Amino acid sequence: MLIESIELTNFKNYERSSATFSSGFNIITGNNGQGKTNMLDGIYLLCMTKSYFQYSEKNLVRFDEDFFRIDGYFSRKGTRNRVVCKYKLPGSKSISIDDKDVKKYSSVIGRFPAVIIAPGDINLIEEGSEERRKYLDIAICQGNSSYLEELNKYNKLLKQRNSLLKKINSEQRNQDELLDFFNEEMAIISVSVQSARKKFAEEIEEGYNDIYNKISGGNEAVSFKYLPDCDGDKDAFIRLYQQNLKKDIILERTTHGIHKDDIEFMLEGQPVKRVGSQGQIKSTIFAAKLSQYNWIKKAAGTKPILLLDDIFDKLDHLRVTSLLKLLDSEEYGQVFITDTYSERITSIIPQLQKNFASFQINKGNILTHGK
Repeated sequence: MLIESIELTNFKNYERSSATFSSGFNIITGNNGQGKTNMLDGIYLLCMTKSYFQYSEKNLVRFDEDFFRIDGYFSRKGTRNRVVCKYKLPGSKSISIDDKDVKKYSSVIGRFPAVIIAPGDINLIEEGSEERRKYLDIAICQGNSSYLEELNKYNKLLKQRNSLLKKINSEQRNQDELLDFFNEEMAIISVSVQSARKKFAEEIEEGYNDIYNKISGGNEAVSFKYLPDCDGDKDAFIRLYQQNLKKDIILERTTHGIHKDDIEFMLEGQPVKRVGSQGQIKSTIFAAKLSQYNWIKKAAGTKPILLLDDIFDKLDHLRVTSLLKLLDSEEYGQVFITDTYSERITSIIPQLQKNFASFQINKGNILTHGK
């Protein structure tokens, strides 16, 4: 799958700019703050219906404007689609595909699969389990349409159960029947979500190890493990909710369940977070994301768009070269790379086989591009 072109209007620092892309490597260079990351985010937003970097769409509107618009043309297995995202302050958003409005945004997820690697992904290692669950969920929902629906349903039930716990605590009144309903419904969904997460983790583990060592140029013992908060059938989840009910009421939230699942990245038998060097931590992130890419490719039946945002900073030449040579294989499709230093990439690109296009961004303007 490819994105052929994009047009950004009042999106972040772009007033109105467009670009036509290569099917291989797309190298986007420029100083910090010029709009390199914004271009990648525009592509990601068309694919996933929301920004990778901003929680609120209002933060994506260009200063002193009241709307943004992104137009993109995608090509997949001989079919061409025009995707448009429009947003107007204070909060009106719409997405259309081939001039037909999308009523359910979740239906877009997986249709134009994408994987992004960015500096903030260090949170996969350094932050809490929420970031690692997001990693699981973003991958699985692009290859399993029912997964996202189940996850949304679970989160809605979780919010309602938490509201009920707060009410029980404040009113000191039992709500056994309603609690039983939430426990039952959440447990049913939990078994399905857990099964999908477990399957994902099992299927990427071998590839994760292989990718890590190709990037690092070594032969280190690494592992990737899914750590479910509860491992069992529906009854096991119900028992978990019941056993923790007193604590849940006091804290006014559901303390256990699939919303507490985690992932463990290990290096030579120790947590990467504790023993990994900067290069080893970055290799872990690359391996995790590229394993995610390969899983989506198989599940969705097409090669996702790969977006690499400023990932080469403080990365040694060996790892940069190893990563680019890996991406130059037939296993990967269209790749976007942003970098502050054009020389770092252009010195390696001539050694690669895929075609490429280069773009220089300055204050939201695409000044030069070539192939």
